Amino acid sequence: MRDRELVQRVKDATDLVALVGQAVKLRKQGSAWVGLCPFHSERSPSFQVVGDRGFYHCFGCAKHGDAFTWLQERDGLSFPEALEQLARQAGIELPKQRERSAAEMDLEERLRATLDTAQLYFQAQLRDSAKAKDYLKNRGISEAFVQEAGFGFAPEGWENLIGYLRRAGFSTELIEQAGLAARSERGTLIDFLRNRLTIPIHDARGRLIAFGGRAFGDDKPKYLNTRETQLFSKGSVLFGFNRAKGGFKDGALVVEGYFDVLQLHQEGVNQAVAPLGTALTENHLQMIVRFTKRLVLCFDGDAAGIRAMEKALKLALPAGFDVRLLLLPLGEDPDTWCLKLGAEAFRELIRNAPDWTSFVINRALSGKDVRRIPDRMAALRELAEFLGFLPNTPERRELFASLAHQLQIPLTEFDHAVRSRAAAAAQAVELTPSMGEDVDDLLRPFLVLCKDAEVRRRVEELPAAWWESLTGAPLLQCLLDAEGDDALIPEGALAALRHAQASWAPKDEAELAPDSAVQKLEGAYVQREIQALNRQIQDPATMADPFTQRQVESKLAELLSRKSKLQKQQRSRRFASF
Repeated sequence: MRDRELVQRVKDATDLVALVGQAVKLRKQGSAWVGLCPFHSERSPSFQVVGDRGFYHCFGCAKHGDAFTWLQERDGLSFPEALEQLARQAGIELPKQRERSAAEMDLEERLRATLDTAQLYFQAQLRDSAKAKDYLKNRGISEAFVQEAGFGFAPEGWENLIGYLRRAGFSTELIEQAGLAARSERGTLIDFLRNRLTIPIHDARGRLIAFGGRAFGDDKPKYLNTRETQLFSKGSVLFGFNRAKGGFKDGALVVEGYFDVLQLHQEGVNQAVAPLGTALTENHLQMIVRFTKRLVLCFDGDAAGIRAMEKALKLALPAGFDVRLLLLPLGEDPDTWCLKLGAEAFRELIRNAPDWTSFVINRALSGKDVRRIPDRMAALRELAEFLGFLPNTPERRELFASLAHQLQIPLTEFDHAVRSRAAAAAQAVELTPSMGEDVDDLLRPFLVLCKDAEVRRRVEELPAAWWESLTGAPLLQCLLDAEGDDALIPEGALAALRHAQASWAPKDEAELAPDSAVQKLEGAYVQREIQALNRQIQDPATMADPFTQRQVESKLAELLSRKSKLQKQQRSRRFASF
């Protein structure tokens, strides 16, 4: 349950200057501490932390917040996660929350314990493997970074890890659910990674969720990820993101592979991330957009790298990213080029990376005979995929005029084709920070009702699980945190709140009644929990564990009873209104 006094107690116990100072070099200036803003690139400091008042503010980009928003913005945490972390650091005990079923939470904990134990095994095996240590040494990985990055080694053999984990008390079913084992053609369980260097994969919060395996020599595949699990979906994970997100001041550097990321991190280029064997996805961009809108793509110059770059551009440009391309000399990888230039020179390349326009134009015109109508139209179609996302400046008009002349197409036709394609793409893909999201209909009335202090107090006392997973929850949280003072609400959030409130102004009083709104909110939460438990009770792991099964059935019975009572209350309320 959200408790305003408890939140304030945690805030008061947090040294904001020390917290921010872990990522920003601060110096005392009057009653504040100042430094270079971590949210945008600047040369003279406009970012300040006012510790005795518990907030930070940037006069350059208008970023503003407290200890909780700092962790939400910088580390990608939700408000409950930020509250939990700060409370733990302050030694303050929080009341336990049951946002998910006990069985589901227990399974996640057991999966994490399995992965953590496997990591200890792999690291121990690395200490005894001359082959793996020589490989890392030859790749230029220092002994200190071997420990920091968590490298390990999966030895040859069919069930070395399985045997170790079983002796440690983990069941074969759990080992398989953690993605560490696979079924052979004969149906027997075998280690998923064998005779490979192991690389831990973490989620955005730094928790171990999977492993990558790098083959030695020419074995195929060169890289192999453990199987997808309840904790791990490779299309939603960027390798290195947990280490890189605090270094996105000059943009997120997207490269292609594990070792590109690891060796750049070793050299202090901490903003590097990489997809895990997939193209860049919308989920990846959703992760990045919370921290920066500047995206620097650095892929190989071969055909596969060029295709990957084009796909990334088609996703990122409609989403409003400032996309830059870092093209390397032929035969060079990001890590080798960084070593040759030095880390600071490489970071300067990132800061000054050119935009994407020349790349797109050269690609569109390459191999085409503009004297032929089909080639001219093909080039126009390719250019229209991208050029509409250029800012509307005199330079853009000059570029369009030059290209229209080159393709022998009237400027008006060229301009219309580009604008039409850009509008369609922007409508299909829209990535915005959470403050700009639409608001769930269950939350929308509270954005009006919470202008009243008594209603705000009542909402603060509701279980957090009822509403924090709904779209628009950050807006409601802003409204609660401001305690009726609009000056304390960030500008973007305030605009979104005004829009949501205006859309409900014509509604009649019955629809905006606090009791009705709270009842609907609880009913929706109960229904979500019932659905989750119904899925859980059909899970083979639950069916195989009588104790867990009884727990789930008991919780399900409680929720079904609560659902019935809520439905009766709603019927009574409707009857009374006639």
